[in-house]
Amino acid sequence: MILRRLRLPVLLVVATGLLGAAARTATVTDVDLNADLAVEALRTPDLTRVAGILDVVFGPVAGVLIVAFLAATLALTGRVRAAVMATLVVAAGWTTSAIFKQIIARPRPPVADQLLLETGHDSFPSGHVALTLSLAVAAAFLAVRTRWFALVVCAGGVLVVAQAFARMYLGVHYPTDVVGSLLSATAGTTAIIALRSPVGSVADRLPFLSGRGARDHR
Repeated sequence: MILRRLRLPVLLVVATGLLGAAARTATVTDVDLNADLAVEALRTPDLTRVAGILDVVFGPVAGVLIVAFLAATLALTGRVRAAVMATLVVAAGWTTSAIFKQIIARPRPPVADQLLLETGHDSFPSGHVALTLSLAVAAAFLAVRTRWFALVVCAGGVLVVAQAFARMYLGVHYPTDVVGSLLSATAGTTAIIALRSPVGSVADRLPFLSGRGARDHR
């Protein structure tokens, strides 16, 4: 039963690996670079400011603070299980992306084309896009069966698309990096959601979660 629930995450992991291997080839990199240059040709001062804001707001430090704030807010309002699930959803999506960064080790786009200085072999996949998507999925999960669900999904979708565009616009990621982050983050987040019942059961047995609010969310 558990293996059946994890079928989609496993397929997404395989797809991410195959895409990452292809992304390391010269042929795909050349196509990616041309696509990046086309996006970079759209640069304007206003778009640059927006891309810069997205870079900071969904960066590693801000990401940790956002997750901590979300978890603390949920816990303090009695939604302890929801706090655990939301944290795990974001952590799984973000961590899956980070693992593939180490495995694929793709060089960043040329520094000459960047608006930010990003060097090293961690281009695939994009951590910013993975974090943005993971937060959007966690928010949608929390909003299920509420009147805010459609709005949360739409807002999350807009943010993810904007972040994906911003990473290429800033010249720090290739298109395949963005696609890879969508695949890897979705794999991680859907794995936690698929296992929400057993994860919730384990959380309920933990002493510090056994009080009021531990059984609040699915």
